[in-house]
Amino acid sequence: SAALAWVGHFPPGSLYGHLCQLLAMALGDRDPLATAGLLAESLSVTMRHQLLAIVHTRARCVTEVAPPGGTI
Repeated sequence: SAALAWVGHFPPGSLYGHLCQLLAMALGDRDPLATAGLLAESLSVTMRHQLLAIVHTRARCVTEVAPPGGTI
């Protein structure tokens, strides 16, 4: 939990997701609500990164297809 507190303000995606998963495994059945929250947090980071990758790819494709100096 100390490592999560250190990177919680500006988390690098993969590290933050892994820390959330590890902390959720450490909590286990002792605190089911916190475990569920940590697992949801780790998945949200993954989904956010996938969405950003898709948006970046689509934006790159649009700029490559658009005529130079033209509008879309």
